[in-house]
Amino acid sequence: MSDDHGHRVLAPGTIRFCPLCGAPLAPEAVPPDQREQQVCTRCRFVFYLNPKVVAATLPVRDGTVLLTRRSISPGRGLWTFPGGFVDYGEAVTDAAVRETLEETGLEVDLTGLHNVYSYPGAPVIVVYTARVVGGTLTPCAENDALEWVAPEAIPWDRLAFP
Repeated sequence: MSDDHGHRVLAPGTIRFCPLCGAPLAPEAVPPDQREQQVCTRCRFVFYLNPKVVAATLPVRDGTVLLTRRSISPGRGLWTFPGGFVDYGEAVTDAAVRETLEETGLEVDLTGLHNVYSYPGAPVIVVYTARVVGGTLTPCAENDALEWVAPEAIPWDRLAFP
């Protein structure tokens, strides 16, 4: 299955076998709310297809915010803020700081929660405001440009994940 941008995504029914025992999964109403979930026909494991969590930052400096231009899909050539998936066992705040360092070379302190974005069938995106406390602005393999932008100059029509 693909999203509106042609990217392959997981959807109910795309996972057909139990990740624990390998037996087939089948749709079944699951208590207490009787919502349909994929249930293992052998071990009865319920496979809940939950959204991934993305942690991101809006680094702020002198009234500008840092944007990165993606050099990989999805969103190649489009702008976004530093961020990425939260690893298993990692705090969302730690992931935001880690992803910012990986993608920009900057060390940041989180200064507040900017917003949480949640759309059906998409990752939940947790965005923090941040201030730069160290490091050197350096692109990585995932981006080919980093730019400090005034809020009124944000290229809204060229954002990867609006």
